Amino acid sequence: MPGDLLGEFDGRVVDAQSGKPIPGAIVQASWAFEMGRGLTAPAGGAVTTVATDNDGRYVVDRLSDTPSGRARIIGVTLVIYARGYVAYRSDRIFDNALGGARARTDFAQHNNDVKLDRWTSALSHVKHLRFVGGSGALKRAVGNEVVEASLELTSGPPKAGEAAAGEPHAPPLDAGVLLSLDELRAVTGYAGELTIDKLGDLPTTASYDSRHFKAVGKPETFDAALRVWKTTPEAADARYAKMLADVPHAERKDEIADHSLRGYDGRIIAVAALDHAHGVVIELTCGLDQCRDADQAAGILKRVMARADRLGKPVPTELPPAATPETTTAPKKPEEQKTAEPQKPTEPTKPTEPTKPEEPAPDENQFKLKPPELHR
Repeated sequence: MPGDLLGEFDGRVVDAQSGKPIPGAIVQASWAFEMGRGLTAPAGGAVTTVATDNDGRYVVDRLSDTPSGRARIIGVTLVIYARGYVAYRSDRIFDNALGGARARTDFAQHNNDVKLDRWTSALSHVKHLRFVGGSGALKRAVGNEVVEASLELTSGPPKAGEAAAGEPHAPPLDAGVLLSLDELRAVTGYAGELTIDKLGDLPTTASYDSRHFKAVGKPETFDAALRVWKTTPEAADARYAKMLADVPHAERKDEIADHSLRGYDGRIIAVAALDHAHGVVIELTCGLDQCRDADQAAGILKRVMARADRLGKPVPTELPPAATPETTTAPKKPEEQKTAEPQKPTEPTKPTEPTKPEEPAPDENQFKLKPPELHR
């Protein structure tokens, strides 16, 4: 239906898979003007940016500051972006094969129903950034994709069915092997209730995962979070360089792994480290009500980085199979002996007298303290 290009515009943004609202999504409306007849020329533009509320709703007010003179409006475009999702445009639909060339015909000025699809590793960051465009808050929001796009230009986009790291059918990265809730409690001494979940900024892939240690009923200064990347050494270097530029008040320290940094944003501490050889970058953010200072946060990250070799390795979900007769050296059970030698009659066994348990050798005593230079 025809609408007023000056606005206002309103709608609701939800997850296409779950139907749940997406709060904090960036909604940017941009207007374009022109002037002249026959030979036309641009006459400026205007931009308004808002964010969705807790129910995923947005309202873009009617544009009141329009260019003066004979300028006339020729179009308005709404772009909606949330990390971990494919962006929405009022004029086009993102098509990974075409780079967003399909026209949209279902946009509504009022009560617009926006369903965002979750990002997958088979999509192209280069095409997505070209599709989103934008400036100001929207440009800053898509900044996390800039490094991924630059790496894609170097190595090529992932093919369908391949993981982001370039290995077909690679399992998702699991950051849970690096730090447990009990370990965090033991280091920080926090006695309140904590839950573990994933951060909502980026989806889990073969090269990225996260953990959010959230204090129940407390502000974010009681929380801690891990962001973990495992990729090629070149991509890890690029990721760390971007982190060094983006982390507020970042300061080089190089106290952990190959390179490390410290930063802070209000009452939130950030520490990050790079392991170039293994292509691992890990960032730990911790509130001052959880970590007492940056030294304690750095100590936690040092422990986490020491376990970086666990990333990407399959976790056994069941016990290993029992040893086969060909590989075991254990004596055969009586039933097996009967099967192997059926010709021998079985003789009744005489009851044996209980024997006194042998004392363990000094070196085999499990309760004896070992010299400090030895490791269990």
